[in-house]
Amino acid sequence: MRTKLFLSFLAVILIALVSNLIFQRLIIRDFGEYVRGAKEDRVYWVLASIEGSYAGAGWDMASLSNSLHWAAMLGYDAEVRDSSGKVMAARDVVEMLSPAMKSRMEALVRLHEPEGEFEEYPLYVAGEEIGSLFIRPLGSEGLLREREWVFRKRGKDFLLISFLIAGGGAIFLSLIFSLFLTRPVRRLKQAAEAVSEGDLSVRVKSKGDDEIARLAGSFNRMVETLQREEALRRHLTSNIAHELRTPLAVIEANIEAVIDGVIGSKEEGLENIRLEVQRLISLVEGIEDVTKAEAGFFKKAEYEKAGLRGFLEGITQSMRPLFFSKGIGLDIIREEEVEIETDTSKLETVIRNILSNSLRHTQKGGVRVDYGTEGKGFFIEISDTGGGIPDEDLPKIFTRFYRGRGSEGIGLGLSIAKELVDVMGGRIEVKGRPGEGASFKVSLPLRK
Repeated sequence: MRTKLFLSFLAVILIALVSNLIFQRLIIRDFGEYVRGAKEDRVYWVLASIEGSYAGAGWDMASLSNSLHWAAMLGYDAEVRDSSGKVMAARDVVEMLSPAMKSRMEALVRLHEPEGEFEEYPLYVAGEEIGSLFIRPLGSEGLLREREWVFRKRGKDFLLISFLIAGGGAIFLSLIFSLFLTRPVRRLKQAAEAVSEGDLSVRVKSKGDDEIARLAGSFNRMVETLQREEALRRHLTSNIAHELRTPLAVIEANIEAVIDGVIGSKEEGLENIRLEVQRLISLVEGIEDVTKAEAGFFKKAEYEKAGLRGFLEGITQSMRPLFFSKGIGLDIIREEEVEIETDTSKLETVIRNILSNSLRHTQKGGVRVDYGTEGKGFFIEISDTGGGIPDEDLPKIFTRFYRGRGSEGIGLGLSIAKELVDVMGGRIEVKGRPGEGASFKVSLPLRK
């Protein structure tokens, strides 16, 4: 990127150089045209004055001499000839000037040092050619020619200086921009290389709210997601290995016992094996649930508007047969509707997992679902009349694969619920004492 920026500024410099050269050519050309036009104007003034010196059928010599004096003052050596080629007046008329006038004129032009060859201009009066004017420039004493030379030189100097300033400034800015603008990009590149080598702890510092800062923020969020996903993967792999080890060991022991005749009845050994296989099946199903839930952790939230009572009624309606088959009630204790806007897909998984946990640990009585608003959010509270939760188990119930005493689950439902609630920016609280049932309260931001 640094090379591209430098080349971009170099292209700007080249464009500025070409523009300056073109501009210089145009200025010099226009100035040359102005000088030529001014010269032609002076020649025409002399022509008009000389033609005005012809009166009737002859020349007014006094007026003609004045015209040549005027030509000399304009910087020209002039000579007038009639139609037959006879010289009517020439430079020698200047010698008739007074010393004072000659001194003034010699301050402007060198009267006796003409330059170049004569140019002929025909003279007309009333459409009739009366003669010719031969004219050439006199040497300048410096004012006119020096001014012309100074103008041309200053024009070139101005364009050169402006180019040096613009070009130098462009080079300076190219160096500054290539250093400061590419620095955050280099940091991003180094961070990306570190991530590709497995270092997920790297982060890119960013300030401001420009595109580079937003890109750095997106990069950091991506790495955080990867880091969390990697941590979950390792944790899940470790837990799976631990959970699979026990039923497989039991299956192996029962098979060896049947082979060695330690277990007298093969049916008893096969039943033990069947129970452990069923446990493995439940474990695999739980792992599938975890996989689906983790896919939701990294999926962009899809917020939907919904009525909270209608939402909960849909969930309880589908799960109520499971509760009734166990002789347990499942009721929603409020009637009023509360409008919410949330990720209903994740929230449904949370509520179903909590209800399933309550179903497993409740033997009589029932489960009640309450809801409402509090502050800038809403809550859903699920209470059961089960055996409750010992105080020492409360900090552990949201740990993956943790099962309390007498639990028939595999220890994944509540951990999934807790992780989904965290992703949604909420919190989950649990209360319960042995013999007094348990209560789970989910609090989430209320979006309207």
